[in-house]
Amino acid sequence: MENNFFVRYEKDEYLVNLTESTDFKKSKGFFGLWFFYWKKYKAKAIAVIFLIALASAISVFNILVTRQVTAILVAETMLSTFKNPEMLSDIVIQVLKEASVTLSPEDIKKLQDFLATNQISNDVINIVLQKHYFDYVFVDEAGVVRTTFMFLSVSKMQWVGVLLGSITAIIIIIYVAYCLCGEIGEDANSDLKNKLVKSLLNKNIEFYNNNSQGKITETIVKDVKNIANQLKVAPLIIVFIICTTIGSVAMLIYIDTIIALLMFALIFFVLILAVLAVLCISKPMKKSIEARSKHDSEITEKIASIRLVKSSGSWDRETEDNNIETAKNTKTNKKLNFGISIIPGIIVGAMGCLTLSSMIFGIFVYGDNTQKLITVFSSFTAGTFVMVTPIFQLNTILQSINETNKSSQNIGDIINDTNDIVEKEDTVEIEDCQINSIEFKDVSFAYPSNPDLPVIKDLNITLEQGKSYAFVGPSGSGKSTVTRLIMRFYEEFSGKIIINGKSEIRDINLKNWMDSIGYVDQEPQILSATVKENLRYIKMDATDEEIIDACKKAKIHDLIMDLPEGYNTFLQERGKQLSGGQKQRMVIARMFLKNPSLIILDEATSALDNLVEKEISAELDKLIVGKTTIAIAHRLSTIKNYDKIFVLDTNKQIAQTGTFNELIKKPGLFKELYEVSKEEK
Repeated sequence: MENNFFVRYEKDEYLVNLTESTDFKKSKGFFGLWFFYWKKYKAKAIAVIFLIALASAISVFNILVTRQVTAILVAETMLSTFKNPEMLSDIVIQVLKEASVTLSPEDIKKLQDFLATNQISNDVINIVLQKHYFDYVFVDEAGVVRTTFMFLSVSKMQWVGVLLGSITAIIIIIYVAYCLCGEIGEDANSDLKNKLVKSLLNKNIEFYNNNSQGKITETIVKDVKNIANQLKVAPLIIVFIICTTIGSVAMLIYIDTIIALLMFALIFFVLILAVLAVLCISKPMKKSIEARSKHDSEITEKIASIRLVKSSGSWDRETEDNNIETAKNTKTNKKLNFGISIIPGIIVGAMGCLTLSSMIFGIFVYGDNTQKLITVFSSFTAGTFVMVTPIFQLNTILQSINETNKSSQNIGDIINDTNDIVEKEDTVEIEDCQINSIEFKDVSFAYPSNPDLPVIKDLNITLEQGKSYAFVGPSGSGKSTVTRLIMRFYEEFSGKIIINGKSEIRDINLKNWMDSIGYVDQEPQILSATVKENLRYIKMDATDEEIIDACKKAKIHDLIMDLPEGYNTFLQERGKQLSGGQKQRMVIARMFLKNPSLIILDEATSALDNLVEKEISAELDKLIVGKTTIAIAHRLSTIKNYDKIFVLDTNKQIAQTGTFNELIKKPGLFKELYEVSKEEK
């Protein structure tokens, strides 16, 4: 799937419903992420670019420093030769032959006087050095060899000081650049996670039916972190490579054009081989990542379903299946490793030979000019080191870009998914969150995953304030779907649901609507938090007194006080230390605390034993007094006192309507269900 979720939007960067329009400019894959976040945090990005360019310039300058120091060392070794009049005479004669055109009359006279008198002077030595060897080296009056640089004369030790200072500066500059790039990566991590979580919280239930919890968790944790880690290092390395390569190319061409061009032709050939290797392995690498991700999701799912595994005695089979799948992935990855290893082989091996190549090229170009060859070799060695050092890190980046692209796609798959709950711009609110009536008018609905199979057909019912209603029927008849439409888990249905006789349900502000409803599920939702935080989650401004009062009404206050830290006791994931009945009482306490005008009970006691069910039902009876109540009932004994019961059949329509006593006396589906429930009991 195309990962097109990263966009540049002029008005709202945090827009969740990313509908494509002319306001968007797509960004794809790792490089799209890089440019997106560097544009978003441009001040830090500009600072990083400046610092990297500065560090690169200093590194390139060190190539020149190396040449200067090497020339001084070579010149110092030659001074002993120049002190021999006979050997110096031979060199002077050669200089007069080769450089007579470029010599000034004054220099020619000095050389001729030396040949006539054999009197060695610094002037003669400097003329020989500059015309036959290095035009930037000279010997001062004190006999110290120096080089010229921008109208300055610099000695060997001064150049060493410059070199040490530049190395220190590079370390500090790179450190600061890494810190800034790391901040951009952390900002991107937060931004990505915020976008992802916000998008997930705005998805309807259908999205969670179509995606495994393991995959969603892996995307939030692993994929976001993977992208953030890549953004911390890869852009800096790539920019550093570009800057140092351009600078080194310019410097080495300045030092020696012919050898530089020969070396760069070799580098270009090596880089082409590396790019071809990346292209060849990208597709199998993507498949390998997908297979590993699928396996990780399956493991996560099995761990989440550990009770099923334990109760089925299937741990040996699951272990064996895991070993088989792991072995399969390992075998694939080992084969893929042969292809991946080509990249470091090419980069490390070939780039490592560049230093030697400069010597080989130098021998052919300069022949017997050993002094010139030594200087060129040392300069090109430094230049190659400056270029190759960051390129070695490029190997890791090239291998991980495919994985980063896959992570980007996984996040894009979630954010681009169309199962978002999108509110209208102009919504209305229910006054005082009071629901007086709910009217279904010709409502039909099919789940998006199976649009050709209706779950509800032409439903027409009215629910009035203060009354209790129950929906019963066989599995798949659509009874739970009715409550999900009221809860606005799904909004793509035909017909209308009118609230309080005037507003269509989809025109009401979603937050305001949910504030009006209390929901008790058959699987109590307990958070990893303290008891007080769990209860206050449904009403953040609740006082301690209100919380305690709600718990007393739900008959759970005494239990909470028996916990090690009372209301401050931390509940483990999903409230593992509580029983099913205790967790259900916690949920009921939430409802007492929220005090909504509409309460929905979705088979709230179906998972409880008879004794606990009786206790919980008694608390629920207190809770629903004076409120509009909708119950999905599995155990028909729990709805004996309800004002009206709707019986849905397998045709997704209402087959019967009436009170418990009315329906039990009539032949029909309700009586059949009741008889079956009596037998089960």
